[in-house]
Amino acid sequence: MKNSVKKNAKKAETQNIFFGEIKAGLEEALKWSHGKKGGVTMREVEIADPPRPMTPRQIAALRKTQIGASQAVFASLINASVQTVHAWEQGRGRPSGPALRLLRLLEKRPELARQFGEP
Repeated sequence: MKNSVKKNAKKAETQNIFFGEIKAGLEEALKWSHGKKGGVTMREVEIADPPRPMTPRQIAALRKTQIGASQAVFASLINASVQTVHAWEQGRGRPSGPALRLLRLLEKRPELARQFGEP
């Protein structure tokens, strides 16, 4: 009988440990869903495909038509040099990596450009 009592006690203890871990995980998830940081680290995330390249004409249209900025102002907003923006628009250079993703984001949401200029 002592063995069965020990087994039941061990089983209850194991269940309590699992319950505690599940409860802690759910509490962290709730904090994260309400915008509070915690011990949560994302392990998986869906990421969009790499952005399509932009032509010089598309870059100039984004800057002029959608953002309504000079090359100097646009360069400042995206933290690039005026020479870089000019080269992109002349076809002597092409944005890649983070710069290209930023340009594609601005293409979809040009209103974000105003926020880039805020301190």
